[in-house]
Amino acid sequence: MFFGRFLSRGRTRAAGRILAKDPSARNYASMARAHAASGQLDEVRRICAEGLDNHPESPELRRMLERVSELLREDRLRSLQGELRVSPRPAVWRELCELHLEAGRVARAEETASDWRSASPNDAEAVLFQAHALVARFIADRRRADGETAFELLDEAAARMPGDLAPLRLRLTLASRSGAWLEARRTVARMLEVLPGDPALEARFRTVASLAERGGDIDDALRAVERTGRLADEADEVRERPTEGSARPALQALATDSGVQAAFYVRGSTALVQGQRGATAERTARSVRDVIDHSRAAARRLGLGQLRFAQIEGGFGTLAFAAGEVGAGAVWTVGPPTRAQVCSVSELAGESGTTGAPV
Repeated sequence: MFFGRFLSRGRTRAAGRILAKDPSARNYASMARAHAASGQLDEVRRICAEGLDNHPESPELRRMLERVSELLREDRLRSLQGELRVSPRPAVWRELCELHLEAGRVARAEETASDWRSASPNDAEAVLFQAHALVARFIADRRRADGETAFELLDEAAARMPGDLAPLRLRLTLASRSGAWLEARRTVARMLEVLPGDPALEARFRTVASLAERGGDIDDALRAVERTGRLADEADEVRERPTEGSARPALQALATDSGVQAAFYVRGSTALVQGQRGATAERTARSVRDVIDHSRAAARRLGLGQLRFAQIEGGFGTLAFAAGEVGAGAVWTVGPPTRAQVCSVSELAGESGTTGAPV
Protein backbone atom coordinates (compact mmCIF):
# COMPACT_ATOMS: atom_id res chain seq x y z
CA MET A 1 0.00 0.00 0.00
CA PHE A 2 2.83 2.37 0.86
CA PHE A 3 4.54 1.57 -2.45
CA GLY A 4 1.29 2.30 -4.32
CA ARG A 5 0.91 5.69 -2.62
CA PHE A 6 4.55 6.47 -3.41
CA LEU A 7 4.02 5.70 -7.10
CA SER A 8 0.82 7.81 -7.15
CA ARG A 9 2.64 10.78 -5.66
CA GLY A 10 5.38 10.35 -8.24
CA ARG A 11 2.89 10.34 -11.10
CA THR A 12 1.16 13.41 -9.69
CA ARG A 13 4.44 15.33 -9.40
CA ALA A 14 5.44 14.34 -12.94
CA ALA A 15 2.07 15.42 -14.32
CA GLY A 16 2.41 18.71 -12.42
CA ARG A 17 5.81 19.45 -13.97
CA ILE A 18 4.49 18.76 -17.48
CA LEU A 19 1.45 20.98 -16.83
CA ALA A 20 3.67 23.81 -15.61
CA LYS A 21 5.61 23.72 -18.90
CA ASP A 22 2.56 23.35 -21.13
CA PRO A 23 -0.85 24.23 -19.56
CA SER A 24 -2.85 22.60 -22.35
CA ALA A 25 -6.27 21.00 -21.91
CA ARG A 26 -4.68 17.60 -22.48
CA ASN A 27 -2.13 18.13 -19.70
CA TYR A 28 -4.80 19.43 -17.32
CA ALA A 29 -6.73 16.20 -17.98
CA SER A 30 -3.57 14.14 -17.32
CA MET A 31 -3.01 15.97 -14.04
CA ALA A 32 -6.63 15.35 -13.04
CA ARG A 33 -6.30 11.63 -13.84
CA ALA A 34 -3.13 11.42 -11.74
CA HIS A 35 -5.01 12.85 -8.74
CA ALA A 36 -7.95 10.52 -9.44
CA ALA A 37 -5.61 7.53 -9.34
CA SER A 38 -4.59 8.50 -5.81
CA GLY A 39 -8.23 9.05 -4.77
CA GLN A 40 -7.95 12.84 -4.37
CA LEU A 41 -11.35 13.73 -5.78
CA ASP A 42 -11.39 17.27 -4.40
CA GLU A 43 -8.11 17.93 -6.20
CA VAL A 44 -9.54 16.42 -9.40
CA ARG A 45 -12.45 18.83 -9.22
CA ARG A 46 -10.13 21.79 -8.56
CA ILE A 47 -7.81 20.90 -11.47
CA CYS A 48 -10.72 20.37 -13.87
CA ALA A 49 -12.33 23.68 -12.87
CA GLU A 50 -8.99 25.48 -13.32
CA GLY A 51 -8.50 23.78 -16.68
CA LEU A 52 -11.96 24.82 -17.88
CA ASP A 53 -11.23 28.43 -16.88
CA ASN A 54 -8.33 28.32 -19.36
CA HIS A 55 -9.89 25.92 -21.91
CA PRO A 56 -13.69 26.29 -21.69
CA GLU A 57 -14.13 24.42 -24.98
CA SER A 58 -12.57 21.16 -23.68
CA PRO A 59 -15.22 18.38 -23.64
CA GLU A 60 -12.86 15.99 -21.82
CA LEU A 61 -12.34 18.36 -18.88
CA ARG A 62 -16.06 19.10 -18.75
CA ARG A 63 -16.91 15.37 -18.66
CA MET A 64 -14.32 14.76 -15.95
CA LEU A 65 -15.63 17.66 -13.86
CA GLU A 66 -19.22 16.43 -14.17
CA ARG A 67 -18.20 12.90 -13.22
CA VAL A 68 -16.10 13.87 -10.19
CA SER A 69 -18.79 16.31 -9.03
CA GLU A 70 -21.31 13.48 -9.22
CA LEU A 71 -19.03 11.17 -7.18
CA LEU A 72 -18.44 13.84 -4.53
CA ARG A 73 -22.16 14.58 -4.38
CA GLU A 74 -22.91 10.87 -3.87
CA ASP A 75 -20.35 10.71 -1.05
CA ARG A 76 -21.92 13.75 0.59
CA LEU A 77 -25.42 12.34 0.20
CA ARG A 78 -24.39 9.11 1.93
CA SER A 79 -22.80 11.11 4.73
CA LEU A 80 -25.91 13.26 5.17
CA GLN A 81 -28.21 10.24 5.20
CA GLY A 82 -26.16 8.76 8.04
CA GLU A 83 -26.17 12.06 9.89
CA LEU A 84 -29.92 12.35 9.47
CA ARG A 85 -30.44 9.03 11.24
CA VAL A 86 -28.30 10.14 14.18
CA SER A 87 -29.15 13.83 14.44
CA PRO A 88 -32.01 15.03 12.22
CA ARG A 89 -32.03 18.82 12.00
CA PRO A 90 -32.98 21.52 9.46
CA ALA A 91 -29.44 22.07 8.13
CA VAL A 92 -29.13 18.38 7.17
CA TRP A 93 -32.59 18.23 5.59
CA ARG A 94 -31.88 21.45 3.69
CA GLU A 95 -28.59 20.25 2.22
CA LEU A 96 -30.12 16.92 1.23
CA CYS A 97 -32.89 18.69 -0.67
CA GLU A 98 -30.43 21.09 -2.30
CA LEU A 99 -28.16 18.25 -3.46
CA HIS A 100 -31.06 16.29 -4.96
CA LEU A 101 -32.30 19.39 -6.79
CA GLU A 102 -28.79 20.18 -8.00
CA ALA A 103 -28.52 16.66 -9.42
CA GLY A 104 -31.92 16.94 -11.13
CA ARG A 105 -33.43 14.24 -8.91
CA VAL A 106 -36.74 15.98 -8.50
CA ALA A 107 -38.62 12.95 -7.16
CA ARG A 108 -35.98 12.36 -4.46
CA ALA A 109 -36.01 16.06 -3.52
CA GLU A 110 -39.79 15.97 -3.27
CA GLU A 111 -39.68 12.81 -1.14
CA THR A 112 -37.00 14.25 1.15
CA ALA A 113 -38.92 17.52 1.63
CA SER A 114 -42.09 15.54 2.39
CA ASP A 115 -40.24 13.44 4.99
CA TRP A 116 -38.80 16.63 6.47
CA ARG A 117 -42.25 18.12 6.78
CA SER A 118 -43.60 14.96 8.39
CA ALA A 119 -40.74 14.95 10.89
CA SER A 120 -41.03 18.71 11.59
CA PRO A 121 -44.60 19.87 10.85
CA ASN A 122 -43.88 23.38 12.15
CA ASP A 123 -40.80 23.96 9.99
CA ALA A 124 -41.82 26.42 7.26
CA GLU A 125 -38.61 25.77 5.32
CA ALA A 126 -39.77 22.19 4.69
CA VAL A 127 -42.82 23.62 2.89
CA LEU A 128 -40.56 25.90 0.86
CA PHE A 129 -38.42 22.98 -0.31
CA GLN A 130 -41.54 21.01 -1.22
CA ALA A 131 -42.43 23.99 -3.40
CA HIS A 132 -38.90 24.02 -4.89
CA ALA A 133 -39.34 20.38 -5.91
CA LEU A 134 -42.78 21.02 -7.43
CA VAL A 135 -41.49 24.02 -9.38
CA ALA A 136 -38.65 21.88 -10.74
CA ARG A 137 -41.14 19.15 -11.68
CA PHE A 138 -43.42 21.65 -13.40
CA ILE A 139 -40.53 23.11 -15.41
CA ALA A 140 -39.46 19.60 -16.47
CA ASP A 141 -42.87 18.05 -17.17
CA ARG A 142 -45.04 21.11 -17.98
CA ARG A 143 -48.07 19.67 -16.13
CA ARG A 144 -50.69 22.12 -14.91
CA ALA A 145 -51.40 20.12 -11.73
CA ASP A 146 -47.76 20.44 -10.62
CA GLY A 147 -47.83 24.20 -11.19
CA GLU A 148 -51.05 24.57 -9.22
CA THR A 149 -49.65 22.57 -6.30
CA ALA A 150 -46.44 24.62 -6.36
CA PHE A 151 -48.40 27.89 -6.14
CA GLU A 152 -50.44 26.49 -3.22
CA LEU A 153 -47.29 25.46 -1.36
CA LEU A 154 -45.75 28.87 -1.99
CA ASP A 155 -48.87 30.53 -0.55
CA GLU A 156 -48.42 28.45 2.59
CA ALA A 157 -44.66 29.10 2.78
CA ALA A 158 -45.14 32.87 2.40
CA ALA A 159 -47.81 32.90 5.10
CA ARG A 160 -45.51 31.02 7.48
CA MET A 161 -42.40 33.07 6.59
CA PRO A 162 -43.60 36.70 6.72
CA GLY A 163 -40.96 39.19 5.62
CA ASP A 164 -38.81 36.46 4.02
CA LEU A 165 -38.13 36.97 0.33
CA ALA A 166 -37.27 33.32 -0.40
CA PRO A 167 -40.85 32.09 -1.10
CA LEU A 168 -41.59 35.28 -3.06
CA ARG A 169 -38.49 34.87 -5.23
CA LEU A 170 -39.46 31.31 -6.06
CA ARG A 171 -43.04 32.42 -6.74
CA LEU A 172 -41.74 35.09 -9.12
CA THR A 173 -39.66 32.49 -10.95
CA LEU A 174 -42.67 30.20 -11.33
CA ALA A 175 -45.00 33.01 -12.42
CA SER A 176 -42.49 34.40 -14.94
CA ARG A 177 -41.57 31.05 -16.48
CA SER A 178 -45.21 30.03 -16.83
CA GLY A 179 -46.27 33.40 -18.27
CA ALA A 180 -48.57 34.32 -15.35
CA TRP A 181 -47.62 37.99 -15.68
CA LEU A 182 -50.45 39.37 -13.54
CA GLU A 183 -49.26 37.15 -10.69
CA ALA A 184 -45.64 38.11 -11.38
CA ARG A 185 -46.57 41.80 -11.03
CA ARG A 186 -48.36 41.14 -7.73
CA THR A 187 -45.39 39.15 -6.44
CA VAL A 188 -42.83 41.86 -7.25
CA ALA A 189 -45.11 44.41 -5.56
CA ARG A 190 -45.09 42.24 -2.43
CA MET A 191 -41.29 42.00 -2.61
CA LEU A 192 -41.06 45.79 -2.80
CA GLU A 193 -43.06 46.00 0.42
CA VAL A 194 -40.24 44.03 2.08
CA LEU A 195 -37.45 45.94 0.30
CA PRO A 196 -38.89 49.35 -0.63
CA GLY A 197 -36.86 51.32 -3.14
CA ASP A 198 -34.65 48.39 -4.19
CA PRO A 199 -33.36 49.36 -7.69
CA ALA A 200 -33.28 45.80 -9.06
CA LEU A 201 -36.81 45.07 -7.86
CA GLU A 202 -38.12 48.36 -9.21
CA ALA A 203 -36.61 47.57 -12.62
CA ARG A 204 -38.15 44.10 -12.50
CA PHE A 205 -41.51 45.58 -11.59
CA ARG A 206 -41.45 47.84 -14.64
CA THR A 207 -40.66 44.86 -16.86
CA VAL A 208 -43.40 42.58 -15.54
CA ALA A 209 -45.88 45.44 -15.41
CA SER A 210 -45.50 45.96 -19.15
CA LEU A 211 -45.89 42.22 -19.77
CA ALA A 212 -48.94 42.09 -17.47
CA GLU A 213 -50.75 44.41 -19.88
CA ARG A 214 -51.20 41.34 -22.09
CA GLY A 215 -53.02 39.60 -19.23
CA GLY A 216 -52.03 36.15 -18.04
CA ASP A 217 -53.49 34.87 -14.79
CA ILE A 218 -52.25 31.68 -13.14
CA ASP A 219 -54.89 29.30 -14.48
CA ASP A 220 -54.66 30.48 -18.09
CA ALA A 221 -50.87 30.46 -18.02
CA LEU A 222 -50.59 26.93 -16.61
CA ARG A 223 -53.14 25.61 -19.10
CA ALA A 224 -51.19 27.21 -21.98
CA VAL A 225 -47.92 25.62 -20.82
CA GLU A 226 -49.54 22.18 -20.54
CA ARG A 227 -51.22 22.54 -23.95
CA THR A 228 -48.17 23.77 -25.87
CA GLY A 229 -45.39 22.15 -23.87
CA ARG A 230 -43.55 25.50 -23.86
CA LEU A 231 -42.66 27.83 -21.03
CA ALA A 232 -43.12 31.58 -21.50
CA ASP A 233 -39.39 32.24 -21.79
CA GLU A 234 -39.12 29.56 -24.48
CA ALA A 235 -41.95 30.87 -26.60
CA ASP A 236 -39.98 33.95 -27.67
CA GLU A 237 -36.83 32.08 -28.68
CA VAL A 238 -35.97 32.74 -32.30
CA ARG A 239 -35.18 29.53 -34.09
CA GLU A 240 -35.54 28.63 -37.72
CA ARG A 241 -38.14 25.88 -37.97
CA PRO A 242 -39.33 23.86 -40.96
CA THR A 243 -42.63 24.68 -42.62
CA GLU A 244 -44.75 22.31 -44.69
CA GLY A 245 -43.15 23.68 -47.85
CA SER A 246 -39.58 23.41 -46.61
CA ALA A 247 -40.22 19.95 -45.11
CA ARG A 248 -41.16 18.30 -48.43
CA PRO A 249 -37.66 18.32 -50.00
CA ALA A 250 -36.16 16.97 -46.77
CA LEU A 251 -38.83 14.25 -46.63
CA GLN A 252 -38.22 13.32 -50.26
CA ALA A 253 -34.47 13.04 -49.67
CA LEU A 254 -34.99 10.95 -46.53
CA ALA A 255 -37.51 8.64 -48.24
CA THR A 256 -34.97 7.70 -50.92
CA ASP A 257 -32.37 6.70 -48.33
CA SER A 258 -31.39 3.04 -48.08
CA GLY A 259 -33.68 0.99 -45.83
CA VAL A 260 -36.32 3.73 -45.48
CA GLN A 261 -39.92 2.67 -46.10
CA ALA A 262 -41.48 6.09 -45.44
CA ALA A 263 -40.66 9.51 -43.97
CA PHE A 264 -43.11 11.77 -42.13
CA TYR A 265 -43.50 15.37 -40.96
CA VAL A 266 -46.20 16.13 -38.39
CA ARG A 267 -47.33 19.61 -37.38
CA GLY A 268 -50.63 20.10 -35.56
CA SER A 269 -53.35 18.28 -37.49
CA THR A 270 -51.16 18.09 -40.62
CA ALA A 271 -49.19 14.94 -41.40
CA LEU A 272 -47.05 14.76 -44.57
CA VAL A 273 -45.60 11.52 -45.91
CA GLN A 274 -43.10 10.49 -48.58
CA GLY A 275 -42.43 6.92 -49.66
CA GLN A 276 -46.05 5.78 -49.85
CA ARG A 277 -48.95 6.73 -52.08
CA GLY A 278 -52.73 6.98 -52.09
CA ALA A 279 -54.98 5.86 -49.26
CA THR A 280 -52.18 3.83 -47.64
CA ALA A 281 -50.01 6.95 -47.30
CA GLU A 282 -52.85 8.97 -45.77
CA ARG A 283 -53.76 6.21 -43.33
CA THR A 284 -50.14 5.63 -42.29
CA ALA A 285 -49.50 9.37 -41.83
CA ARG A 286 -52.53 9.69 -39.54
CA SER A 287 -51.38 6.67 -37.52
CA VAL A 288 -47.88 8.11 -37.09
CA ARG A 289 -49.35 11.45 -36.02
CA ASP A 290 -51.47 9.63 -33.39
CA VAL A 291 -48.45 7.65 -32.14
CA ILE A 292 -46.45 10.85 -31.68
CA ASP A 293 -49.31 12.70 -29.95
CA HIS A 294 -50.04 9.81 -27.60
CA SER A 295 -46.34 9.31 -26.83
CA ARG A 296 -45.97 12.98 -25.90
CA ALA A 297 -49.00 12.78 -23.61
CA ALA A 298 -47.80 9.53 -22.01
CA ALA A 299 -44.34 10.98 -21.34
CA ARG A 300 -45.88 13.90 -19.47
CA ARG A 301 -48.24 11.69 -17.47
CA LEU A 302 -45.34 9.47 -16.43
CA GLY A 303 -43.34 12.49 -15.34
CA LEU A 304 -40.62 11.96 -17.97
CA GLY A 305 -40.75 15.56 -19.14
CA GLN A 306 -40.85 16.67 -22.75
CA LEU A 307 -40.49 13.87 -25.27
CA ARG A 308 -37.50 14.51 -27.52
CA PHE A 309 -36.88 11.19 -29.26
CA ALA A 310 -38.47 7.75 -29.34
CA GLN A 311 -37.86 4.56 -31.26
CA ILE A 312 -40.37 1.73 -31.65
CA GLU A 313 -39.21 -1.64 -32.95
CA GLY A 314 -41.29 -4.58 -34.16
CA GLY A 315 -41.76 -7.10 -36.92
CA PHE A 316 -42.64 -4.27 -39.31
CA GLY A 317 -39.26 -2.57 -38.81
CA THR A 318 -38.49 0.52 -36.76
CA LEU A 319 -40.34 3.80 -36.35
CA ALA A 320 -38.05 6.54 -35.02
CA PHE A 321 -39.29 10.06 -34.39
CA ALA A 322 -38.02 13.34 -32.94
CA ALA A 323 -40.49 15.79 -31.39
CA GLY A 324 -39.86 19.52 -31.36
CA GLU A 325 -41.83 22.40 -29.89
CA VAL A 326 -43.85 22.88 -33.10
CA GLY A 327 -43.48 19.84 -35.33
CA ALA A 328 -42.14 16.30 -35.38
CA GLY A 329 -40.16 14.27 -37.89
CA ALA A 330 -40.36 10.50 -38.21
CA VAL A 331 -38.81 7.75 -40.32
CA TRP A 332 -39.96 4.15 -40.83
CA THR A 333 -36.99 1.92 -41.57
CA VAL A 334 -36.46 -1.78 -42.20
CA GLY A 335 -33.83 -1.95 -39.42
CA PRO A 336 -32.51 0.51 -36.84
CA PRO A 337 -32.13 4.04 -38.26
CA THR A 338 -28.66 5.31 -39.11
CA ARG A 339 -27.07 8.33 -37.45
CA ALA A 340 -27.76 10.39 -40.59
CA GLN A 341 -31.44 9.39 -40.56
CA VAL A 342 -31.76 10.32 -36.88
CA CYS A 343 -30.21 13.71 -37.65
CA SER A 344 -32.68 14.18 -40.52
CA VAL A 345 -35.76 13.61 -38.37
CA SER A 346 -34.28 15.92 -35.70
CA GLU A 347 -33.87 18.66 -38.30
CA LEU A 348 -37.44 18.11 -39.48
CA ALA A 349 -38.60 18.53 -35.89
CA GLY A 350 -36.61 21.76 -35.59
CA GLU A 351 -34.61 20.19 -32.75
CA SER A 352 -31.29 19.57 -34.46
CA GLY A 353 -28.67 18.47 -31.97
CA THR A 354 -31.05 18.00 -29.04
CA THR A 355 -32.06 14.36 -29.29
CA GLY A 356 -30.56 11.66 -27.22
CA ALA A 357 -31.20 9.02 -29.86
CA PRO A 358 -29.57 5.64 -29.89
CA VAL A 359 -27.54 5.12 -33.03
